[in-house]
Amino acid sequence: MIVFLAFLYFLYAVAFFYTYKNGYSLAKYLYKKENINKYLSIEIFFLILTSFIVFTNQPLNWIIAILMIAHMVGVIWLVTSPSSYYKIADESIALDDGLMEIINIGVLFVYSALTIFSRIIF
Repeated sequence: MIVFLAFLYFLYAVAFFYTYKNGYSLAKYLYKKENINKYLSIEIFFLILTSFIVFTNQPLNWIIAILMIAHMVGVIWLVTSPSSYYKIADESIALDDGLMEIINIGVLFVYSALTIFSRIIF
């Protein structure tokens, strides 16, 4: 299951990279206010998957637990205060389009690597 999660993070990063290189921004699409349900669906899916791994594996996988908490914070923040979430998202998009996209790609690749690394440790 951990390998599957790492593969999903990797595919998500590749999707961001592919759209960025072809002149279309997946990040801009997902971070629009009208696409909140799509973004929440993706985040909740990763939250459920990481929660399943954390609560079914023994001993506790701390790396996956941290990823689970990161997804949980994102979902809670987006549900409880969407205006502040989108204010920060709009500011980061306005700052530099390419930088935000590259950061998303890098973070997802790091999540994928950490997930695989956690399988080796635990």
